[in-house]
Amino acid sequence: MADFYHLLGIDRSANSTQIRAAYKKLAFDYHPDLHPGDAHAEEMFKAINEAYHTLSDPLKKSRYDARLDAYQTYTDHTESYWRDVQRQRYQRWKASQETRYKFDKEYFRIQGLAFLTFLIIAGFCFGLVHTISYFHEKHQAEIDEKNKALVTEVFSLFQNGQVDQAFSMINSLREQHPVEFRFYAAHDSLLNFVRGKAEHEFKAEHFSESLQFLEILKKQEVPVRMETLRKLAICEYHTGDYAQAVQSLKHIYNQQPWNLEALYQIGAINLVNLQNNEEALTYFTLGKELFKKNQTSIYGKAFEIVMNPRDAPDIYYHIFEGRARANINLKNFHEAETDCNWAIFLRSENALCYKLRVIAKVNQNITRGVCSDLAMAIKLGAEDTAALKQKYCPK
Repeated sequence: MADFYHLLGIDRSANSTQIRAAYKKLAFDYHPDLHPGDAHAEEMFKAINEAYHTLSDPLKKSRYDARLDAYQTYTDHTESYWRDVQRQRYQRWKASQETRYKFDKEYFRIQGLAFLTFLIIAGFCFGLVHTISYFHEKHQAEIDEKNKALVTEVFSLFQNGQVDQAFSMINSLREQHPVEFRFYAAHDSLLNFVRGKAEHEFKAEHFSESLQFLEILKKQEVPVRMETLRKLAICEYHTGDYAQAVQSLKHIYNQQPWNLEALYQIGAINLVNLQNNEEALTYFTLGKELFKKNQTSIYGKAFEIVMNPRDAPDIYYHIFEGRARANINLKNFHEAETDCNWAIFLRSENALCYKLRVIAKVNQNITRGVCSDLAMAIKLGAEDTAALKQKYCPK
């Protein structure tokens, strides 16, 4: 706290005249006009002004005197307190310097007993840890031997043709021991063996034999691989199980709704092998919608004007051709004609859709373009067109 009396060079009993005289003298000494650019003189002038205005006002002076008395009392008390603290610290330090250890027989006896106690406790702890580690390793070795025997039993079942029992056992062991790597490795080894056998028979076109291994994979793969389902559908188709082939293809389509190949195959099997025209039309229509969606995303809404049909994959042509055949079977001749238009737009060199368009037109009593379509179908090598030509274009 600033001492205004000390600043003005007067004592606390000074009257107003003395305070004013001291102020004028110091103000003249430190006036900024007499000391331009002197920061210290400027600060002193401000402090002198503050001191004068405080001490020249009786009310401010009385308040200031009270604060100054309180501050000095606190300062005196604080200094006294820290002097006592320093004195006590010195006394404690002095007392500690007078203390000396005595290295006699009693000292060495106590130290020896402490060291012996430490050795006994350390030895006990070491023995306990070693014993626990021994029994743990022994127990783990027993578990390892047991697990090896279980894996051997699984492979024995598999080699003896008990495939379902082998997989059931290894799956149960995996559930019971989720951190035992041997059981997972054994399961993967069995799957790889079955997968290899299925691939070998598939490449040799032994579809019945391959189908047996693929059905095992379908049950054991979680989730079922798309390649397994694809080969399963092919094998089922070649063995005459068309309905099951369709189910496998539907499984693929459910996982991959963008898969045009699966869509077409579902429709084609329903159309040709199962004679289920309604379901065939449903899946061919899904393929048509995907075609429009894909082309719109590439070229815009007027894609049929902009696109180059040769850039479109062949699968689109096959979808429209299949849809035309399904619509003809269901007597939706106008829809069939539209499908033929799309198919011819995409692949104008294919003969079948010219023939199908003739059938669709004549069933709508449309004669325009029939003969030109028949001529193109015959030119491109379409089969069974002679009767149509004799009936509708005899000249």
